[in-house]
Amino acid sequence: MNEIQLTGICAEIARLMIIYGAEIYRVEDTIARICHAYKHDEAEIYATPANFMITVKDKNSVPYTDSKSISGRDTNLDRVGKINELSRFICTEKPEAEVILHKLEQIKERKTYSPAVIYLSYFITGAAFTLFFKGEPLEALFGGLLGLVINFITVRLRKVNASAFLNAVVCSMAVSLLAVIISSIGFVPRFDKMIIGASMALVPGVALTNCMRDFISGDFISGIYTLTEALLIAVGMAVGAGSAVAAVIKF
Repeated sequence: MNEIQLTGICAEIARLMIIYGAEIYRVEDTIARICHAYKHDEAEIYATPANFMITVKDKNSVPYTDSKSISGRDTNLDRVGKINELSRFICTEKPEAEVILHKLEQIKERKTYSPAVIYLSYFITGAAFTLFFKGEPLEALFGGLLGLVINFITVRLRKVNASAFLNAVVCSMAVSLLAVIISSIGFVPRFDKMIIGASMALVPGVALTNCMRDFISGDFISGIYTLTEALLIAVGMAVGAGSAVAAVIKF
């Protein structure tokens, strides 16, 4: 494999790992091991949640660089695991570029859960957390239904590449508005438990975990970036829920 192929493959592997939710230190370690397998121990690797860059040199010290700009997230730890398996295969077998690219395409085309299963998971999440926060069974039922609303809106916003912040604002606003209407009609006496329970599906748990691991491993820029994103999502949830509740109560 020549240097151009190596940098291109490494950049694509790193891009996919970041999109699928891998920690930055894991991305850099994976790429470093791949470069080591192909006798490029002095590869320069730089990764953040927004971009990736790699530079390797040939036997004449001529540098070859590739970079990727990364936008959007689609957390899929199954695919992260498969890419880790692929990296171990690369380090052990040292295959040609065509073999690696073929396996990458297989990973990208791996089936995810069906829409029905995803909707069911949102329903269970909303209902379970409503009960967890001491909601009544009927409130849990509506909390689960509001979880379905969150998934419905998220799928639509994802098609137009909406940011995570905008998604949090719109989803929390819609859920809060519906919860207050349900409560005002008289189906349930309170709306707060339903809002909290359904909104737990929006909490950036993976982002918070990754930013802490980035801080621990010394990747402060990546940690700050991810922490900022998580805080903005939390602010978006608060803004959406607060504005919807205030508007309904006022009018």
